[in-house]
Amino acid sequence: MSVSLRWPGDLVARFGGEEFCVLLGETDSAGAVKVAERIRGNVEQLEFRWQNQTMKVTISLGVVVKTPDAGDSIEILISCADDALYKSKAAGRNQVTFYQATCA
Repeated sequence: MSVSLRWPGDLVARFGGEEFCVLLGETDSAGAVKVAERIRGNVEQLEFRWQNQTMKVTISLGVVVKTPDAGDSIEILISCADDALYKSKAAGRNQVTFYQATCA
């Protein structure tokens, strides 16, 4: 995933069992969605070989952006990103969903 990032200060961290958090310091909504789509596409292109079989995987992503004037806590932002992630999964997986509403 880290090869999909744009700037040296961007960060990928494992957040839970099969969840990751990507922090993009100086990125607007459109840029965040582009990075998420790049990650999704890169994962989709991966092939794994196991016991003479080729397997592919996909990834579902939820995107939320903190604006400078918003006072959202990290817990609220994570909750909003999680909501967007589950919308991606419910819509068929292997896609990016941007959290559209005010994050609260």
